[in-house]
Parts: sequence; C-alpha cells; structure tokens
Amino acid sequence: MRPDEYLVQGSIGMTRGSILRIEDGCDILIHVWEGSLWLTQEGDPRDRYVGAGRWFRLDRNGTAIAYAMRRAVVTLAAPAAAKPSLGARLRRFWAGRLAPHARPTTASL
Repeated sequence: MRPDEYLVQGSIGMTRGSILRIEDGCDILIHVWEGSLWLTQEGDPRDRYVGAGRWFRLDRNGTAIAYAMRRAVVTLAAPAAAKPSLGARLRRFWAGRLAPHARPTTASL
C-alpha cells in the first residue's frame, strides 16, 4: 500500500470457497497477505489468480468477485478518500427529510 492510499477494509479472513463481492470498486487495491484468490471483474473476459504477497488493482466499475482458492487474508485500499456519489448524498438528504419523527410511546396494560 502506498502512503497516499488509505485502508478501506483491513484483514478480511476468507475461508476456502468463500466469496468477496465488490461493487463499483474501480481503483480499489486488493492485497493478498495469505492464501490465494481467483478474481474476476464484470465486463472483463480475463480472470486473474492472485497469490500470497501479491496484489491487484481493480481497473473498472461494476461487480468484482474474489473467490478464495484456499484460506486467505486480504486487505482493501483506495488511492484517495472516496466521496459519496451524488445518488448516495441525495438518498441521505431525503431520508432525513422524509423519515417519520420519533415520538415517545407509552405502553398500557
């Protein structure tokens, strides 16, 4: 991991046969510390094998699937702090305006 990157998710333990799904993760760095992964990206006909001590940077958005060929430990890093998408910001804005306000309730028996 370079000094200008930040850790998105550290030390993900994956058992053999488990799957890690990453949505719209262009530029996310997947570093395999132990074990090995079979990696595929949506829209890319090539699959990749990433062994212990190696890494791969996702080069496109869409769905990426990492399959643990054997027990693995991986970390995810990004090149810069990710800004929330416009859609995510609008959903958060409207959720705060449209959510019902909390009202205290009393239970009667």
